[in-house]
Amino acid sequence: MDVQKQIERFEKGYPLRRLLRPATIGDGIRKLREDEFQALQLKYESLLSEASVCKFVPASGAASRMFRDINILRELFSSDKKVPTSEEEKILEKFLLNLRKFPFTGLLEERLGKSVKEVVSSGNFRLLFDTLLGSEGLGYGNIPKGLVPFHNYGGEPKTAFCEHFREALGYVSSRCKASMHFTIPPAFAEQFVQEQHHAVSLFSYEGISFDVTYSVQDPETDTIAVTMKNTPVLDKDGSLLRRPAGHGALLKNLNELFYDCIFIKNIDNVAKKGLLKDTVKWKKALGGLLFSVQKRVFHYIEALFSDPVAESLEREIISFCLEELFMDLSQELKGLSEVNRKKLLLGALNRPIRVCGVVKNLGEPGGGPFWVEGEEKKSLQIVESAEVKWDSSPQQLIWESSTHFNPVDIVCGVKNFKGEKFNLSDFTDPETGIITEKTFDTEKIKVLELPGLWNGSMSDWITIFVEVPSTTFNPVKTVWDLLKEPHQVN
Repeated sequence: MDVQKQIERFEKGYPLRRLLRPATIGDGIRKLREDEFQALQLKYESLLSEASVCKFVPASGAASRMFRDINILRELFSSDKKVPTSEEEKILEKFLLNLRKFPFTGLLEERLGKSVKEVVSSGNFRLLFDTLLGSEGLGYGNIPKGLVPFHNYGGEPKTAFCEHFREALGYVSSRCKASMHFTIPPAFAEQFVQEQHHAVSLFSYEGISFDVTYSVQDPETDTIAVTMKNTPVLDKDGSLLRRPAGHGALLKNLNELFYDCIFIKNIDNVAKKGLLKDTVKWKKALGGLLFSVQKRVFHYIEALFSDPVAESLEREIISFCLEELFMDLSQELKGLSEVNRKKLLLGALNRPIRVCGVVKNLGEPGGGPFWVEGEEKKSLQIVESAEVKWDSSPQQLIWESSTHFNPVDIVCGVKNFKGEKFNLSDFTDPETGIITEKTFDTEKIKVLELPGLWNGSMSDWITIFVEVPSTTFNPVKTVWDLLKEPHQVN
């Protein structure tokens, strides 16, 4: 990405989204009836033998944010500070109280060569936290989150990465093969491959094998950082400081996959094995809905290429767009010639499709489904809070009235009616993105994130939101989330 263009983007910023209203049940979000739910699962299962399916998991993110509170304790006991703050005392008390409940405690004791109880009794907290977070110990302060144990089954800790293999068996196995693609940081490729061998040895049974591929975020998508006055920041070696440009940069990785159906899920959203039943059922239902909608879309596109298009068929297509896709094309079609009506309908349908599971808003940080005003028409989008004008009371009220949250539970159809792969970069909105403030060497800087993978980078996809139960959403954003029921194994 051109440096001068990036500086110009820092100077002018990104246009903020104009929210019209939250997407709600019946107004942008579908709620499946029980009979629909069952039928869609069966449809998905019936097509598995002929369709190619893959699970795409962004797994580059470091665990540093997850262990933020524990790093506060590490810094406390690494300093000459005598009296901890009340916040530090609370964090320490909470950590020690729950130490035996964390899935990594056994590994910590192996590295320590003694029990954590002995270390705590001796008061050597610096050793405890250096061993947990430091590179000479378990290294959780810097390794990818996917390599951190999320669950422990009878003394056998399992990483988030490994647990995604267990989950994939339930709905990704197609033609006796479970295909998975992970985006990873290149420095940890060897550790991921080692974990892959472990996972495959555990879960390759009943004639199913794993086809696992990896990619890295293209360094060419990295963006520069600038000072608060929009001057490029230099790294310690005098070169421009460059940073990964967020999940949006992974569109290039997704664009290299040629599967009929691609499931996207975050690395930190995976529950213990006893809770996978709901997740598997809902994944199948979302996949079945994708195939069902895709079949009708392809049928209508082929019909639109016939000449002439029957008036009754055109009405059927318009009704399908309105009732199934929440696309009201009536105003846009008014006054158009037959040729232009056909062109508009083809443009509305001949696009990649994403079916997005959304959960009821429980106050989790992150984006959600909204109706957004565009230059030419309104559309359904996933919107992040950083994209909203917060000094506008009406916009804030719309945001706060949101009923649903985006858990990143997406099923993608990336081929057209001829079975050809779409070029996904043709369906992005380059005018979306986020500029945030960070710290570099104690100085405030500004960093640039490309259009997010599930908002700006998929802005022009056909979007279908479906309410899914909260039991399918079990994220681990902080180390304390490991103490929640979905991650505690009795």
